[in-house]
Amino acid sequence: MPEAQPDRDYIERAVAYANTNALRVALYQVTRDPEVRAVPARRVMAAGSESVQIDDDGVALIRRKAVEYLLEHAGEAAPEEVPDKELDELVQMAEAREIPPFELDMRRLLPSFGRVPHRARWSKDDLTPAGFSVAIVGGGFAGLAMAMQLEQLGVPYRLFERRAEVGGVWSINRYPDARVDTLSAIYQFGFEKKYAWTEHFARQSEVRGYLDHVAHEHGIEDKIRFGHDVRDAWYDENADEWHLSIEVDGKRTVEHTAQVVVTASGLFATPKALDIPGIETFGGRVLHTTEWDESIEYQGRRVAVIGNGSTGVQILARLADDAESVAVCQRTPQWIMPRPGYGAPIEDELRWLIDAMPCYWNWDKFVAGMSSTDLYEQLLVDHEWIRAGGQVSERNDALRAVLEGYIAQQVGGREDLIGRLIPDYPPMTRRPVVDNDWYASLTRENVELVTEGIESIDETGLRFADGSHREVDLIVTAVGFQAQKYLWPTRYRGRGGRTLEEAWAEEGAKAYLGMTVPDFPNLFMLYGPNSQPVASGTGLPCWFEIWTRYIGEALVMMLEGGHSAMSVRPEVFEKYNSLIDDEARRLVYLLDDSAFKKNYYVNDWGRLQSLAPFTGEHLFSMSANVDPDDFEFTGAPRSG
Repeated sequence: MPEAQPDRDYIERAVAYANTNALRVALYQVTRDPEVRAVPARRVMAAGSESVQIDDDGVALIRRKAVEYLLEHAGEAAPEEVPDKELDELVQMAEAREIPPFELDMRRLLPSFGRVPHRARWSKDDLTPAGFSVAIVGGGFAGLAMAMQLEQLGVPYRLFERRAEVGGVWSINRYPDARVDTLSAIYQFGFEKKYAWTEHFARQSEVRGYLDHVAHEHGIEDKIRFGHDVRDAWYDENADEWHLSIEVDGKRTVEHTAQVVVTASGLFATPKALDIPGIETFGGRVLHTTEWDESIEYQGRRVAVIGNGSTGVQILARLADDAESVAVCQRTPQWIMPRPGYGAPIEDELRWLIDAMPCYWNWDKFVAGMSSTDLYEQLLVDHEWIRAGGQVSERNDALRAVLEGYIAQQVGGREDLIGRLIPDYPPMTRRPVVDNDWYASLTRENVELVTEGIESIDETGLRFADGSHREVDLIVTAVGFQAQKYLWPTRYRGRGGRTLEEAWAEEGAKAYLGMTVPDFPNLFMLYGPNSQPVASGTGLPCWFEIWTRYIGEALVMMLEGGHSAMSVRPEVFEKYNSLIDDEARRLVYLLDDSAFKKNYYVNDWGRLQSLAPFTGEHLFSMSANVDPDDFEFTGAPRSG
């Protein structure tokens, strides 16, 4: 990457690598050039999803004008703040359509202008009483987002992380080729501008490095206590405070008191164990992908991979490169999808443009999330379409056709594979999996797809339901996490000593807005039950910013009102969860009682649990501001 101003050829290559739609909006924002504004852009439908398309003449004009601009203005700063009226115009330009005001409320925040776009604020002076503090449990994206909110508010806190570093799931998962399956452009915070990602889909080590950077740059790392595993927490109703029992480095236990607890332990905190008869007799090594480290030897060995979700799909090609053989034990076929740019580096020229073109970073971030804004239409069940012979809806069935064609193409038309790889349930019912050469790897000479169920494990390998036996040296279990066990294994006890597990015993985990539960005052969850919208419009880190702003504003409301405790009203909680259930019944996840519901989206009671059945705009409208009528406020802050 050049240190001095590059020449025209270099800049021409840079704009050719850029997302043309994002470049168009950024260029118009900084130039107000009417010719750029007039470039035709239209929405087109492909594979059940809409995108914005610009014709060749328009692309050429945008690139030419961007080169001329950058020759004179490269490196100029983007505006710190942008008026709502201007943002609304630019957002609609980016999406090539008129957008209702209801949807614009969220969208104008997504390009992340401003130093801290999603920030809670005091309406008066800081009214944090002496001795007041917050305990954050977990040091991944969610925990750092909460810490950032409290840094902005000036509220004292401690962050407890059971591992020796920040990262959460990105510290736990170190298996070969672990990476994000959403674009790096949206898998980042809006308050950390222009981080120098090296790949379009960042690898685990780079995500870990990003979180280290965030903790250091924003004054968070000094408040983190590593090796601190919060094992138990109980609420003192007389003092309106939480008492935490914390195991330190696995050696001793300490106690900590805080007025508020924010749990940021994540949905993927507790790995699933492989429950197959005879596993304890295996003479080789059995390891969950979360147990991976540099000492794992698989070169020249016979390997079995159990599971073909995101982890199993990511790891296969790397194992197959060096193992003598790999048996891929597929328990349930998945819809595995291509992603343009997956595994590709960010070109030096594009990296330069991201830094040099004012506002491009912002609109690239926005455009990267646009593909999920119309996802809701793929999830809706169209009963008229089904009565006419379709399976789910026109959009969902179109996606199915594309994915079936992709499977056939990737395995070279091999009928012996195709019939076993196409699922018998609709796309999007389970979490979409991004292809990392998984299908193509199944055609390698040293890889075998096994779809018979595993009956048992013995000293030398695996015995299958058809009576066959395969000898292996290493069993890799890519079977996921106990996603229904929210906050587990930490035990939280609210009013009357009741645990969250007891509160959730009848229908599984529930919360209001995914964040709070009646009779657990001053306890907030991040990535709690029914938290992430099914069509989000952006990446998960942005939602952590939205949710932590809500929690921050709740704390401000409580303290400015002279209270020491707040708890969501039971009737508000029940009404919200009834809405969740009603809306979920409209979507593909609960289309019928088929086996496809057996995944972490739907719990053991047949209830949609991990996702909120709303568009991002709908959920944002509910969580953008705290309604005081939703909560019971009690007590008064301590004087010191």
